[in-house]
Amino acid sequence: MLLLLDLLQPTVTDEHSIFTFNDLTDNTTYETIQLKYTPRKMVGYHDQGVFYVIQSENNTLSADTRQKLNAEADTKQEDEDDAPMEIEGANGETTNGHTTSDEFPPTAFGYPRAQGNWASCIQVVDPVTEKAVTHTVEINANQSLVSAALVYFESRGNDAFLAVGTAKDLSFQPYHYSSASIQVYKISPDGRELEFFHETEVPEPPTALLAFKGKMVAGVGRNLALYDCGLRSVLRKAQATNCVPTRIVDLKTQGSRLVVSDSVQSVTYAVHKDEIHPNRMIPFVDDIIQRHTTCTEMLDYDTTVGGDKFGNLWLVRCPQKVSESSDESPDGTDILVDKSYLGGAPNRLDSVAHYFANDIPISIQKTHLLSGAERIIFWAGLQGTLGALIPFSSRRQYKMFQQLELQLRSDDKPMSGRDHLAFRSYFNPVKSVIDGDLIERFLVLSRDKRESIVGQLTGAEWTPGMIDEAIWNMRALYAF
Repeated sequence: MLLLLDLLQPTVTDEHSIFTFNDLTDNTTYETIQLKYTPRKMVGYHDQGVFYVIQSENNTLSADTRQKLNAEADTKQEDEDDAPMEIEGANGETTNGHTTSDEFPPTAFGYPRAQGNWASCIQVVDPVTEKAVTHTVEINANQSLVSAALVYFESRGNDAFLAVGTAKDLSFQPYHYSSASIQVYKISPDGRELEFFHETEVPEPPTALLAFKGKMVAGVGRNLALYDCGLRSVLRKAQATNCVPTRIVDLKTQGSRLVVSDSVQSVTYAVHKDEIHPNRMIPFVDDIIQRHTTCTEMLDYDTTVGGDKFGNLWLVRCPQKVSESSDESPDGTDILVDKSYLGGAPNRLDSVAHYFANDIPISIQKTHLLSGAERIIFWAGLQGTLGALIPFSSRRQYKMFQQLELQLRSDDKPMSGRDHLAFRSYFNPVKSVIDGDLIERFLVLSRDKRESIVGQLTGAEWTPGMIDEAIWNMRALYAF
């Protein structure tokens, strides 16, 4: 059972902001680092304290196209008249009637727009020491950046590489592209510069990249492929054809197991078998519910938490016997002989929890918010919501919060009159999650109503003060 709290709803901006909470009584302080285009993904190189941010702007002229158009305009302007009339300026200087002007500041006016064009770049951001962008790599040829990953290739020694997925002439309605590739950049020893290493064409845009066992695993359309780094291109070592039904959008890993997220059909678990040549990547379990996945995180070897584009948070778990059997066979023969079920994997995941959060989760991770505190599930929403899923540590506490939620559903109904249970079960029935926002409504109720609610709780001699303390402890011990 989990308790969900909405911690903050900040203003959404187009900049890279870093903020911390030192004292809730003071205003939030943050520092802003101006980026060039719209950020698509951020990869951290924590050993050097820098981030690599891939950025793409749709319907915008790229840097080389802008330079070419400016150069052509200047050349045409110079050749327009053979004998132009001289004009005296305000400072007494004479000109030939033509002026050369630079581009307008993009921070104020934006970049020149053009239908069907992409402007993309990779920027190295140092948020700790320099607090600025230290290096920029422009991407030309109308390529859009769709994925990125920091990879240490076993065949390249201790060198670090940044792998970037690109799509040329990309459009979404309808979904179309002319070509796709994986670009590899070598990272300097201090992590603040990128050197182009090589580029490899792939059949579909690589929408997900991940470092895996000294190599790189990529989601290329519906296929899951394993690559190693060669001298002139990346070399494919293994592939799971049609691993997911639609398109791979995210990858997570622990050990030899991969969690593959599909854009429409939830998640699929796959296992890598490297004791056989050629290597095998075998999907062995998937979900029973369609989920338009936006983000995922592995909580343990069998459990995954994720969000979808309809505002749901969910947890799924691989059955224990299926998990054990997937790891037993050294070559995966036992998994391959299992018959697929309804066009998918031979096994199905168990649904552990489900909750409608009313905001589209775009990032989720298992982390500590306080030093020495237990780990929680921290998530961020598209509209600026920051929330936390807090696990209960005792059954007594869980029973109290569950009864309190049931009483508040009937005694503190929303002004709109909508049923709370129906709201939190908007797409699927709410399961194993207690609404922390509703629980905290207890703190602002009148004294008579608080005592009335507490009098209906069972299991212990509860008082309003004890309930208040339990609610505040959930924040103080886990969040802030």
